[in-house]
Amino acid sequence: MLFIQVILPVFLIASAGYIFERKSEVDIRSLANGALYLFAPSLVFSALVKSTVATDLLGRLSVFMFVYTLLICALAFSVARFCKFDNNTTRAFTLSTSMMNIGNFGLPLVFFAYGEAALDISIVVFVLFNIPLSTLAIIIAQGQGVKWHQAVRNMLKIPIFYGVALALLCKILGLQIPGFILRATELLGQAAIPVMLILLGMQLSRSKITQGWGFFGLATSIRLLVGPLLAIALVSLLGLDGLSRKVVILQTSTPSAVLPLLYCLRFGTRPDLVSGTILTSTLCSALTLTVLLYWLG
Repeated sequence: MLFIQVILPVFLIASAGYIFERKSEVDIRSLANGALYLFAPSLVFSALVKSTVATDLLGRLSVFMFVYTLLICALAFSVARFCKFDNNTTRAFTLSTSMMNIGNFGLPLVFFAYGEAALDISIVVFVLFNIPLSTLAIIIAQGQGVKWHQAVRNMLKIPIFYGVALALLCKILGLQIPGFILRATELLGQAAIPVMLILLGMQLSRSKITQGWGFFGLATSIRLLVGPLLAIALVSLLGLDGLSRKVVILQTSTPSAVLPLLYCLRFGTRPDLVSGTILTSTLCSALTLTVLLYWLG
């Protein structure tokens, strides 16, 4: 049964993080920094160095990321305007619906669903969608006061991109990575997926739903229902098929991302609405992702 084999392990590990956060006084920031500065860059580097993703596929995945982000943001903004949300609520709505949990949730989900064979593609999707997540999301959260060069500088502070750059440089120059370095980065990278899920559970333990059920329902519906439909349409237009099609659709159908919540807390952009949507969309995704997995086959 797909729910037990794929979805349940994801939620069990996240639940362990939820309980761990409730029962201990661990510093979540230290664990998050470990994932950000050690585990995730090592996973990205080791996977990309061994990657066999063709240049043509990389180009189509890049186009998918750009068009998908543009359309889902435009849709979210239009719906928010139609509902006559104020500026802060509009920004919170756009972030909650357009930025999906491509890493903490998406990477483990794809791994449990399709195994090592899908890791190359899912890592590329993860890296590509980190671009709008670390630039556009900041601009949306802060509003008109932010400048593009500031957003780019913020993106360059994320170690994942240095792992990407180093891996690409090695492949372009044909450099052979010493075995001991590759084994070390692979071992560190193996910790990334469980740690990401533990962090997701810890973050969810801090999320609260007080009011705004209409907002949560609408945002969750767009993220978990409209988002997958848009992904299905785009992969068909771009000619993505086989395993790459399944990975892209599944990974971009995940619940709302956690990172925008940190931006909203920093800039005061209705973090209560964003955290509530993260919680509701994550819980509801147990059903929607199970149905999607059966449909993908």
